[in-house]
Amino acid sequence: SISSQRYSSHMNAILTADGKLALPEELRHDAHLNPGDKLEVQVYNGTIVLRKHLPLSPEQCRALLEQSRSQSKPTAHDEAVVEETIREVRSRRR
Repeated sequence: SISSQRYSSHMNAILTADGKLALPEELRHDAHLNPGDKLEVQVYNGTIVLRKHLPLSPEQCRALLEQSRSQSKPTAHDEAVVEETIREVRSRRR
């Protein structure tokens, strides 16, 4: 994985006028990125984070389903709190 590899030296990527990003070949190689790979993009505290999208394995899916089934069902109070919060947020948007 990339976390077990050395960090590459400082590299620049170029953003084109139409929003495409060109990543240096060494970076693509180190991150095992290939043409057509999907990247998840997030902004965290002003920093852009790119992460290769990897589908969940069957085992990961099973574990997530089991975890969700073991959680308690929302109560009427929980649902009322959610509805009230939604109303508050919507009223601030107006």
